[in-house]
Amino acid sequence: MFKRIALAALSATMGPVFIIGLTGLRLEAQIAPPATDSPTFEAASIRPATDTGRRGGRGTPGRFQGINLPARQLIRQAYDIHDTQIIGGPDWLASEGFDINATTGDKPPDQMRFMMQTLLRDRFKLKFHIEKRELPIYALVVARSDGRLGSGLKKIPDGECPPPGARRGAPPAGGPPAGPPPSPFDPNAQASCGSTIFGPGRLLAHGVPIDMLARSIGGLPAITAFNRIVVNETRLEGQYDFDFKWTNEFAARGGPAPAGPPPAAPGDEPTLVTALQEQLGLKLDPRRATVDVLVIDSAEKPSEN
Repeated sequence: MFKRIALAALSATMGPVFIIGLTGLRLEAQIAPPATDSPTFEAASIRPATDTGRRGGRGTPGRFQGINLPARQLIRQAYDIHDTQIIGGPDWLASEGFDINATTGDKPPDQMRFMMQTLLRDRFKLKFHIEKRELPIYALVVARSDGRLGSGLKKIPDGECPPPGARRGAPPAGGPPAGPPPSPFDPNAQASCGSTIFGPGRLLAHGVPIDMLARSIGGLPAITAFNRIVVNETRLEGQYDFDFKWTNEFAARGGPAPAGPPPAAPGDEPTLVTALQEQLGLKLDPRRATVDVLVIDSAEKPSEN
């Protein structure tokens, strides 16, 4: 999640709004322990979470702040992998959250996730090895045989948004500070370049690659109930705008349970699958694939500082 620090905010996962700048998952991810000369945070404070009612992180130039983040989530973000690609480890990796306040110094934003890898090695004493396993996935593909896309998915002109690694989604240097993130409930909400906003029943983005759309769809509760990686197989190049809406899958349930949405039964497709095809001209094709997985050998709770 740190590769594009347009991560203008990864707002509380217990709330309705997320703004993220992500790259797409890779089935053969380049997962490897950080080298001895890997970049590190200038300074990092890690403490057990004091507010367990919220969860999220915020990356800004020069700083990363996390609230109630489980180490398992940090592993996903640092290694750009799906939860199903993390195998083993003690229960506290997922159940206990940590508050993190770290500074990056003058290191560029695209080094953030590598700094997080080093943090996991040095402070959480994370050790792991890589294996290959066959897992069920969803392939995001173009729905129509003629390649026509839906009206809700539009390619933007080249150069309209800055390239990956630039300060996507961040205010220009010397300009006013960024305001609060827009709400997905605002019909006039606009995402900044390279970022995605989603809340119950809405996914909105400006100038993002389809890899990011696939990753965002894979993070929606209706899809996470199926616990599958969503991989971009559309072959669509460039950057896109979209404003995708579907029936809020929690509306009839009275909201998600604190531990997350109830598991979906096999074949019980979420409402958004139909909306995805009608509005964006894309569909999710269930498949199986050989995937690199990170198998945890050991980890330790970090000491406070």
